[in-house]
Amino acid sequence: MGVRFAVGGGREGWIRTALTALGVGLGVAVLLVATAVPHAVTTAVARDNARSDRLIEDSRPGAHSLLVAETDTAYRQQPVRGRLVQPDGDRPALPPGVTRLPGPGEMVVSPALADLLASPDGALLRDRFQGARVVGRIGDEGLAGRGELAYYQGTDRLTGISAGVTRIHGFGRVLDPHASGEAAAEEPVLLLSVLVGCAALLTPVAVFIAVSVRFGGERRDRRLAALRLVGADRATTRRIAAGEALAGSLLGLLTGAVLFLAVRYPIARIRMLNLGVFPSDVVPDPWLTALVAVAVPVCSVGVALVTMRRVTVEPLGVTRSAPPVRRRLWWRLLLPAAGAALLWPKAAGDAAIVGTGAGVQVVVGTSLLLLGVAAVLPWLLDAVVARFGGGGVPSWQLAVRRLQLSTTAAARSVSGITVAVAGAVAVQLLLAGVQTTDPSLGYRMYRPSDANQVQVGSWSGHWAPSHAAAMFQRLRDTTGVRNSYGVLLDSAAPASPGKPPAPGRNSPPEYYGLAVGDCDALRRLARIDRCADGDVFLSRGSGIPDNPIDREVPRLPAPGARLAISPYSSSEAARNPTTWTLPHTARTVAPRASLFSLAPTKILATPGALDPALLRAPTAEAEVHLDPGRPDAVEYVRNAAARFDPLLHVSALGDGLREPGVYDIVGSALQAGAVGVLCIIGAGLLITVLEQLRERRRLLSALDAFGTPRRTLGRSVLWQTAVPVVLGLALAVGCGLGLGLLLLHLVSKPVLPDWSGIAALTGAAGAVILAVTALSLPLLWRLMRPDGLRTE
Repeated sequence: MGVRFAVGGGREGWIRTALTALGVGLGVAVLLVATAVPHAVTTAVARDNARSDRLIEDSRPGAHSLLVAETDTAYRQQPVRGRLVQPDGDRPALPPGVTRLPGPGEMVVSPALADLLASPDGALLRDRFQGARVVGRIGDEGLAGRGELAYYQGTDRLTGISAGVTRIHGFGRVLDPHASGEAAAEEPVLLLSVLVGCAALLTPVAVFIAVSVRFGGERRDRRLAALRLVGADRATTRRIAAGEALAGSLLGLLTGAVLFLAVRYPIARIRMLNLGVFPSDVVPDPWLTALVAVAVPVCSVGVALVTMRRVTVEPLGVTRSAPPVRRRLWWRLLLPAAGAALLWPKAAGDAAIVGTGAGVQVVVGTSLLLLGVAAVLPWLLDAVVARFGGGGVPSWQLAVRRLQLSTTAAARSVSGITVAVAGAVAVQLLLAGVQTTDPSLGYRMYRPSDANQVQVGSWSGHWAPSHAAAMFQRLRDTTGVRNSYGVLLDSAAPASPGKPPAPGRNSPPEYYGLAVGDCDALRRLARIDRCADGDVFLSRGSGIPDNPIDREVPRLPAPGARLAISPYSSSEAARNPTTWTLPHTARTVAPRASLFSLAPTKILATPGALDPALLRAPTAEAEVHLDPGRPDAVEYVRNAAARFDPLLHVSALGDGLREPGVYDIVGSALQAGAVGVLCIIGAGLLITVLEQLRERRRLLSALDAFGTPRRTLGRSVLWQTAVPVVLGLALAVGCGLGLGLLLLHLVSKPVLPDWSGIAALTGAAGAVILAVTALSLPLLWRLMRPDGLRTE
């Protein structure tokens, strides 16, 4: 009978069941996506490992060996994976997805790159490949994702193993244990961030599913009272309510499966850590899927039966909370206390969180802390609303009296938002503490105007110094380039080693960054006022404010010191280094943050003071300034670099000089997930508000008949939504900061709150309030009609 009421109760019954199915379906879809993540990641990693060409094995040529050079590039902010291949024998190893290795002047491309090259938008990219002919396509087994831009280009110009060129005997066979990603130790901080993030995103989804089962609860209770009038007992009404909840949850499972199938294709467009997925990779784990399929109906029935205990259904009506039940706080505090008890032993000194047991402990502890937020919210809402006065403006009075009569529905609706924000705040605090202590974040000091700068560099020791001058000139003559500054970078060390390191200290050999270039180029590295050919300058530090690296840099060499040039370039050069005496006229200058790759302690020399021919393993680098009026100026630079030497690497600051770190990616993913959960919970909050308005149609009609202005009722709906959400956000931010402090203490990181991120999350929650109010106004206006008082 309960199932029949759910699916055969007329238009209102179908609307109620559809809302329940939609709410449960949204939560189920999120859970199914979460269960599919392990398989998708495993498959993507396996494909990426299968095409790996960074192997350390026998370097002698053979029938199956080939030379491989990495030529990754980008095109209009899209990464392009590229490899130059040159076989040594007649049976070279083939990368996955390739049936024939391309010869000189040929290339094999991915389907997405083939479509781009064939379109008018790919004209500039075609010039980069110097007329190479496409002779085949890469299969799915050789690609990271369906939209990846990748190619293998044949060549006969690789002369052997050198900087940027390796010899391999097969793809995907990692023979050196140190080169295996599996041999690398897991990063505890990263693991902690992912575990806490998953708990923070999935816990509010579980709360949201429990709330969705209660859609239409008031009308259901009145219908059960009518059944009591015709002879049904209380046990029968509970079974009918359970059957109705079961029908809604089963339809929700079906809806969630359909939504999951629909989002597989958008998910396939997401790339993370150079990995992507195909829609066929997004497959839920069978055991976890079975768990979701069983747990959702069981929890739905359980929630329906538990909520029936708070309601007295009698033949002549429904009685709620009579007499009013005072909410107790003590048992609500047990959940966060249990969560803190699970996390505190880790934070008290045991920072090792790697392992199944420790991971489960962290997830359970975090989930209990977040569920404690949802448990404390109803008590807090009751305590605060009870102290509100009944006076004031009419809209506030109507909203306060409605909340004072029943805070259960409001607290139930807002609990999901509270849990989501608390978890997101904790993760943001953790990631902010981790990232601010990462020395590699120095590139973040650039201004937005620096987005028109490009760095072009060669491999160390790849060219003779005379060849670098031609590269610098080619870049200056490129279309869209305003200025170009080129330097030769190398290293120097004391010619006579000093005292050995103190016992027990693993300090690296003392060395200095060495740059040779004209005065204009050296001014990009330091604050130099007077400069002429023959001058030498010394600078200490990176020029980046508060850079942790600057605290451990070696002191400046003394003028007149004898230095070994390129001491670590090769074993032969190390045995017979070229020496150079630092002139007594060397001046100390202040460092300047630059795109050039240099050690924090720098020796800057003009060609007249240090002959570039003395450099044995120089790196040629150029800082190129683009014309902002030429949108494709960076593509012209990439084309010029590729035509000059395909092994040149080009880094555009506008595209991100430093590749997004793993913490950046995790933080962005969790931020997007938190906003997505807020949107889902906002949809549930809207459904709850609409349901409450429909239940109060006669009251609204009476107020309209007595002349209550519509704007007054509209503001009252805003207050009814805003008060619980504001209290929930205050509780969420406080608990989220507390959880974040506990997690930071666990990994021994400083407390540096990301207030802008917290403000963005609270702003998103505020936008949810305004959106719910605006979308509920049309139904409110329609219900405010005197004919709503008509009865039969």
